[in-house]
Amino acid sequence: MKKCLAFLVALTVGLLPCGCSRQQSPPPAVSKIAASSSTAGSTVSAAQSTPVKAVWPTQDWSESSPEQQGLDAAKLEKADRRIHDNYPNFYSLLIVRHGFLVYEKYYGGMTRDSANPVYSVTKSVTSALTGIAIQKKLIQSVDLRIGDLLPEYFTKVDNQQKKDITVENALTMTGGLQSIDDNFGAFYQSSDWALHTISQPLSAKPGAKFEYNTGLPQFLSVIISKTSGMNLRKFAEENLFSKIGVTVRDWTHDSKGYYGGGFGLSLTPRDMAKFGYLYLHNGNWNGDQIIPRDWVQASIHGHVSVGKGLDYGYLFWVQQARNSENGKSWFAYHAAGSGGQIIIMIPDLDMVAVITANVTGKSKDGEDTLSLIPEYVLPAVVQ
Repeated sequence: MKKCLAFLVALTVGLLPCGCSRQQSPPPAVSKIAASSSTAGSTVSAAQSTPVKAVWPTQDWSESSPEQQGLDAAKLEKADRRIHDNYPNFYSLLIVRHGFLVYEKYYGGMTRDSANPVYSVTKSVTSALTGIAIQKKLIQSVDLRIGDLLPEYFTKVDNQQKKDITVENALTMTGGLQSIDDNFGAFYQSSDWALHTISQPLSAKPGAKFEYNTGLPQFLSVIISKTSGMNLRKFAEENLFSKIGVTVRDWTHDSKGYYGGGFGLSLTPRDMAKFGYLYLHNGNWNGDQIIPRDWVQASIHGHVSVGKGLDYGYLFWVQQARNSENGKSWFAYHAAGSGGQIIIMIPDLDMVAVITANVTGKSKDGEDTLSLIPEYVLPAVVQ
């Protein structure tokens, strides 16, 4: 997990324009939220008659050619060659533009029906579910202390400051606890992932600094389960996934039955793209406000700086995506999982891109999968 963080910080140097003005400012600061308001290896071909407006992809994606949606297909084929030459671990690359699936390729024997563990992309899903829980008044505010919501986990803490960890601290990775990612195996093998997380030493005052910690979103999973009366998977299926046509293929849980808040979800790439498309539309799906709009805006606002232009929102990474050919950049945010699982949203381009890969493999030259976006996908944008 920490290797993933190190990559993101390093990669941002390539994603950011050095000394250039931003094409779009990040979303404005948002106040605290309170309860209220195919075939493997095939490319998508142009339909005989592409509709002017894409149909919402609840059942399936509308398809179009790259050219019809303002992308240079020849430049996208360079991405395909790059993947074949350098990424033996690659599984898929999908691009959605103006609501149309314009590019879709699979590798390593994968197909459009292949579900892949998305690892820490799960965190961004948990962020969405937290926003929904707040809208339903299951959680009153991000300012609430987790110790007040889950007192049974805090009765024997070794440091009373742990009781000051808030919901927002869990969303922004500022809980102050030593990261369970330092020994993920011990965390995974424990019977109660939330209890294992709170048992770690306090290394900083809650809220004082960013430290990536897969254990923190586990508190959100337990809170949502206890307040809703259903486990996180069922809550997600009823309040999120069923509304956008996404099928959960698998989701890991601990011995207590609490599903992973920071990892463990498996989705197909097309379903990953649906989740990104929902965020691209500020939580609205065909007129149904599934995730509160203000929650989406709060989530993709950089609450804490990670370094070199990379910020962290509510379990989303926030940065500028830079075209490596001309230096032009756009505000972007993404969900990222170990091994190179990516859902990146670029609002000004009306674009979502999805990448999946084998977590046990790596590229030949050490480049991570996200580098394909600034180096190949963004240069393909012609209008």
